[in-house]
Amino acid sequence: MIRIGVTDTMGSEHKFQKYLTWLQTGGVPLESVRLSYSLGNAQTSGSCSGLLLTGGHDVDPSLYHGPSNHPRITSTDIRRDEFERKLLDRALQRGIPVLGICRGLQLANVHFGGTLFPDLEESGYPSHRCDTWECRHKIIVQPASGLGAITGQREGTVNSSHHQGVDRVAPTLHAVARSEDGIIEALEMDPSSGLPFFELVQYHPERMDDADNPFAKRLLEGFLASISVFIEQS
Repeated sequence: MIRIGVTDTMGSEHKFQKYLTWLQTGGVPLESVRLSYSLGNAQTSGSCSGLLLTGGHDVDPSLYHGPSNHPRITSTDIRRDEFERKLLDRALQRGIPVLGICRGLQLANVHFGGTLFPDLEESGYPSHRCDTWECRHKIIVQPASGLGAITGQREGTVNSSHHQGVDRVAPTLHAVARSEDGIIEALEMDPSSGLPFFELVQYHPERMDDADNPFAKRLLEGFLASISVFIEQS
């Protein structure tokens, strides 16, 4: 059976359960394992064949030399940051498929040497967060990319719920999708890494109510298929 390590959102249990429910919609028998510094179970990731980095807190700005007292950065958890960076390193060492969502994309970018906009509006971009409903916007995908191959799409509509975003892309990552206002919506690892699947998306596929949207459905199918291949080859 597929066993996927899912990082704890360390906040709303309802939001954490959204990820688990979404994984189950892939139609493949699987077990989800909650990974958290509060559980002290980083070693458990060694028995998982896939890693899902979830959304949640802002990444601590000290990790990318950002402003230490920014008024719009109100929720950070450096213990979570460091715990998940350790999980990322272990995942890369083992070569297991990795999917990062929202904060997961931002953390991975910072971990590999990139930086973030502390706040999109302050940096001159429109807000990508709505207070009373879920924002939706168009994204444009590079055709010669893993995300393009997985979804079969060059553009589409996704949801949005973030006030930060990628500024400088980490040296080993590549931007493969952007919103119409230029914000990076997906990153991938350099193909030379040899990893079977390393997709990072800024949007939230687990919250999208249009279940057949290829940026949710096919992304999940691609993640699960890559895990199955990893298990077969292990």
